[in-house]
Amino acid sequence: MSNYVLWLILAAFIIAVLAAVAGNLLWRLRLQTQAEKAALQQAEQESLAEQIDAQQGIEVLARCYLGGQVGGSELALRIAVLAETARRDRNYLKDTAVFSEMAAALAHIPTHQAWKSLSAEQRAKYSTEMALLEGKYSEQIRAAATAIVE
Repeated sequence: MSNYVLWLILAAFIIAVLAAVAGNLLWRLRLQTQAEKAALQQAEQESLAEQIDAQQGIEVLARCYLGGQVGGSELALRIAVLAETARRDRNYLKDTAVFSEMAAALAHIPTHQAWKSLSAEQRAKYSTEMALLEGKYSEQIRAAATAIVE
């Protein structure tokens, strides 16, 4: 065999090896793309489920408020948090805006364990402040809660 034929065989072998490597890389890229697509779909489904759960939670809280089972301050704080997850159309966001506004006004008031550690005098002061805010927002909260449950 001549040198020319050996070089052609070597070149063909190198091309075959490179083609195999490229094919392998393309296959792995395809698998990775499919895995990322599946993960994205799973994340979207989980996000949608969280949105639905948050919307249902908001509706339950609104019904409880209208039934006198939850106070306005607690309602505002809870719905403000849930509304961030329950993103829907503009009208829904408009209905929940009052809760976010009231929650912002209540943000400085301690909750949970911090509330328990307050003195009776401090709790009374904050309770008075909460009652004033509930009075200020009463009509708006009732209208928003009614709009949510309808």
